[in-house]
Parts: sequence; C-alpha cells; structure tokens
Amino acid sequence: MSQGVQIIDPEERFSLEVEGSSFSLRRIDSATMVALERRCRGQEGSLNDEVLDYVLLEWEEVTSPMGGAAVPCTRENKLRLPAAVKLNILSAAQGLRATG
Repeated sequence: MSQGVQIIDPEERFSLEVEGSSFSLRRIDSATMVALERRCRGQEGSLNDEVLDYVLLEWEEVTSPMGGAAVPCTRENKLRLPAAVKLNILSAAQGLRATG
C-alpha cells in the first residue's frame, strides 16, 4: 500500500549516488524556491545555480581531473560539476519523496 505524498520537511536529508560519487541533498519547498527567485532578480547567475547551492550539502568521491585530489563542496565547485550530474541532483531534490 502506498504511503501517499509526503510534505517537504526542511530537516530532511538524503543521499544520491551518481557515477561512484555520493551527494548529500535536501529537498526544496515552494517558499524557499520563491525566496531564491527573488534573490536572483537583477543579478548575474541563474536560478538553477542558486537551487543547486541550496540543495547540495556535501559530497564524497568528487575529485579534480588534475591529479585526482578530493575537491571541497563549495559553491564554486558545485557550479563546476558536469551538467548531467547537476540535472540529476536538481531532479532528485524536487522529487516526490527522498529515498536513501
């Protein structure tokens, strides 16, 4: 039997595995999305960048192509992730229910 749709709790955290890397995420609710949209008005950068920075909390096994050193989970580095990975993260954070 289905548990139905769950509301988004700001304390909810979940993991997403992509290509051997692990990402710690939180979901995003409509009030937070509106606040991020307001912040983006008239500024350089995109709403997707703001959302990615908000939902992506930490990662493991994200490395530099130059020597393979671990890369810290900073806003600048989040924006340097491959587009396919960013889309996967954004999709998971806006899903119906966090898993994992």
